[in-house]
Amino acid sequence: MNISDAVKRACQEPTLLDAFSWIAVWESERVVKQAHAFLNTGIRTGSNEAGWDTCFKICFERVMEVYGKTPPNLRIIK
Repeated sequence: MNISDAVKRACQEPTLLDAFSWIAVWESERVVKQAHAFLNTGIRTGSNEAGWDTCFKICFERVMEVYGKTPPNLRIIK
């Protein structure tokens, strides 16, 4: 799942707080995989040649942009 798909999925949550929580878990899972790969291979794939990086700010900004444009009836997960 790429960030666009993750943002769309997060914005299906019933509240903005839930959407932020969902995207934070998604980003955390991505970072753990990236860090694990670095620790096993030594190959740095993070920004600025880091072993790993996080994109929480970008994720939260994208959720804020999309959430307000998502009709409420499409946000409620049953």
